[in-house]
Amino acid sequence: MAPKTSNLLHLLTVAPTAFAPGEVGGVPRIKSLSALKVEVQRHFGKLPTKDIDALVAWFNQNFFRFKT
Repeated sequence: MAPKTSNLLHLLTVAPTAFAPGEVGGVPRIKSLSALKVEVQRHFGKLPTKDIDALVAWFNQNFFRFKT
């Protein structure tokens, strides 16, 4: 059985192709900015708060576009 991977790790894997023509499949089903922050903290939990916030902003800008 394959190990369970993070939704964010999947995004980072597909990020280079995200801006290429065609459809990118498998974008995580994160439905709010707070859920995105929880996912970032789950995957990158040992980072300082300002770095967590910067990652949340980057993922939001490039993949989700939730209102802040």
